[in-house]
Amino acid sequence: MEKPFYQSFKKKVLALLLAVTLWTVANLEFDVESNVSIPLHLVNLPSNLIVVNKLPENVELTLRGHRNELHAFARSNIDVLSIDMGKTKTGLSKINMERLASDTIPGEIDIISTKPVMLSLNVDRIVTKNLMVEPVFGEPDSGYEVSGIKVVPAFVEVRGPSRELRKFRKIETTKIKLSGEETNFTTPASLRVPLQMEALQGNLVDVTISLRELTVTKEFKNVSINVRNFEKLGFNSQSDLEANLIFDGPYKTINELKSSEVKVFVDGNDMGGRKEKDIQVKVDYPKSTNLKLSAVRPKTIKVTVTNPGRIF
Repeated sequence: MEKPFYQSFKKKVLALLLAVTLWTVANLEFDVESNVSIPLHLVNLPSNLIVVNKLPENVELTLRGHRNELHAFARSNIDVLSIDMGKTKTGLSKINMERLASDTIPGEIDIISTKPVMLSLNVDRIVTKNLMVEPVFGEPDSGYEVSGIKVVPAFVEVRGPSRELRKFRKIETTKIKLSGEETNFTTPASLRVPLQMEALQGNLVDVTISLRELTVTKEFKNVSINVRNFEKLGFNSQSDLEANLIFDGPYKTINELKSSEVKVFVDGNDMGGRKEKDIQVKVDYPKSTNLKLSAVRPKTIKVTVTNPGRIF
């Protein structure tokens, strides 16, 4: 009988030869591709220049080469693609990314593709400019209006790309809330600084806003005219005993004024002993230094005394 080791000996030798062959072919295979992502970095950019367009953070490369070479590259210390900006001029320029990558990727490895294929660089000069600060605020409560604005500082120095900065004459603040405010108040406000620009004195200004209550008008129509002090005289009028009144005053005061608080009347004491007379229509209303009766229609009514015997 054959020993166990020698059983199917030919098959074992064949399997070993096949495994060695596959290992050899795999390690000698040059047509292996690998995708890598390498960060992009700008170096030596002059301090008076800026790249104004957005650049990709990474460059995507498809590489082909010997498996061992690709593994060696992956383990290397090459972790960034650098663009030397030392001789850069203002304006638009394009960089071939395959050519740039070839300075970093070992020659034994082929670069199949890059993403992006071409990189655009839009370079501009950095300048400074004084911009007026324009506060932005919401709507005040009903009955109030903005009567004055003061900003400290009124102008700020902004640093940024020349082509963009020349478009600006002012710089806005974030929105300031006015609801709930009734008097003057001061609040810090942040500047809305555009991208790639910098406010050299900082991003905060102090804004003082003055508010005042609106003066409004309120009209009462067809208010009954009462008759006073005619008990001994008798009373007769050809006019309707109704009046229209117009008041002017602060918003809150006017809104709180009710028709029941307003008394309209003519007074028999104003006849002065005469039988017939145009007497003044009088109005009693809550006295307020800010409330003004601006119109009474009619101003007078003609009254005829019906019991002249009692006139002295």
